[in-house]
Amino acid sequence: MRVLWLGDAGCHTGFARVTHSIGERLVSTFGHDVHVLATNYDGDFVDTPLKLYRPTTKLPTDVYGTSRFLEMLLKVQPDVVIVLNDAHIVLRFLFQNPWDEKRILLRHRPIVAYIPVDGTNVPATWSLIPKVVDPVVMCEFGRTAFPGAPVVYHGIDTSVYHPLSEGPIRASNGQLVRTKSEAKQIFGYDPDRFLVLRVDRNSMRKNYVDTWHALQPVMDKYSDIDVHFHCVPKDESDLILVASRNQSTKTRFFYPGDVNTFRGWPEENLAILYNAADAFVSTSWGEGFGLTLLEAAACGTPIVAQAASSIPEVVGEGGILIEPERRFTVYAGVDMALPNVTAFSQAIERLYLSKGLRRELGAKGASHAKSFSWDVAAERFDALIGDAATRPSKEVTDADLGGEVQDLLGTSEGVPE
Repeated sequence: MRVLWLGDAGCHTGFARVTHSIGERLVSTFGHDVHVLATNYDGDFVDTPLKLYRPTTKLPTDVYGTSRFLEMLLKVQPDVVIVLNDAHIVLRFLFQNPWDEKRILLRHRPIVAYIPVDGTNVPATWSLIPKVVDPVVMCEFGRTAFPGAPVVYHGIDTSVYHPLSEGPIRASNGQLVRTKSEAKQIFGYDPDRFLVLRVDRNSMRKNYVDTWHALQPVMDKYSDIDVHFHCVPKDESDLILVASRNQSTKTRFFYPGDVNTFRGWPEENLAILYNAADAFVSTSWGEGFGLTLLEAAACGTPIVAQAASSIPEVVGEGGILIEPERRFTVYAGVDMALPNVTAFSQAIERLYLSKGLRRELGAKGASHAKSFSWDVAAERFDALIGDAATRPSKEVTDADLGGEVQDLLGTSEGVPE
C-alpha cells in the first residue's frame, strides 16, 4: 500500500520516534511505500527507508505542513492517510486548514488518526473525529475519549534500553559501560551519590516545576542527592530560575549542555543515562503514552509518577504511583491531574532510603517493559492499513455533520459532497 503519513519525523521528538519505529517496519517488514510530510524536519540527511518531505517549502512558519497537504495527496496518491498528532491538531487538519478550504483531505478517506489521550472530560469537538476518520489510541485509557477504538501501544527496543545487569551498553564515543557506577561516571556524577533523573520536554504539561518542589524537602534533608533534568532548561518554563530559589540545593541540579527540543541525544547514551539514575521522577499532568517512562522502566530504573492517564499501563509495577491531588482543566479544554507534591516527596525519600525497594521495583519495571514491542505495533498498523484501504469510505453528508461542525468549531461550512 502507498501510505501518506502526517506527523513528526527526521527529528528527535517523541512523535518522531513513533513515526520511525512503526513506519520503517511498515516498509521493511510489510512492504508498504510510506511517504511522510514530516513535522519539524529541516531537510537534513536522515538514514531511513521512509520518504521524508519538508513541511515548510511553501510557508516557512508552517511546521505541520498544512500548506502542502493537497500537493502531497496529488504527489503520493495514497491508499491510506495516517495522521499522528493530538486531537485538536487533527481537527485543525481536517476542518480548519486555510489551504484546504474545500476539505479535500477530509474527503480523501480512508484516514487513520493515531491520537494520544492524556486527560478526561475532553472537548465536545473531539466527537467529530470518529465520524470522519478511524481513531486509534495509544493506551486503554485513550478509549475513555474514543470508546471502542483500537489500542496500539508504543514499543521499546530492548537491545538499546535494558538494565546494565543484562549486558553492557556502548556509548556513542565507543566506551563500553558495564555498571551503574561507570554509567554515573561517564556523565560526571559521583557513583556514591543518589541520582534523580527526569527526561522530557520542558513544557507546561510535563510540569517540571512540581518535580522541583517535590525534590526540595528531600534534598534539604539529605545532602548526597543530585538531580539531572534532561531537557532545555529555558523552554516553556525557566527551570534555571526556579532551581535557583533554594540556595542550598541549586548547585545540585544539572542540565545537559548539548540537547535541544528536537535534536535529542544518541539513544545509546540516553539508555546509559537511565541506567545511571537511582530514581526517575515525573510530575507530568498526564500522558498520551509516556515513552520516557517506558524507557526508564526498561532500564530497570524505579519510577515515581502519577496514577493518571496512561501512566499506570506503562509503568506497571515498576514504580510508586501517586494519586492526584485533584483534577483541573487545562488550555485545551481537557481535565488533567495536579500532583500531590507532598506524597511525591515521601515516595522519593522511600526510594532514597531503600536500595532493596529500588532493586525490586526496577526488576518489575524491566520485566513489564518487555511486553511492549515496536514489531507488534507495526503489525497492528499493517492490519489497520489493510482494513482501511479495502473498506468502503464512510458516507458523511452536510446534513449528517455540517450542523455539528458549525456548532462545535464555529464555522458555517459543511462537509463537501
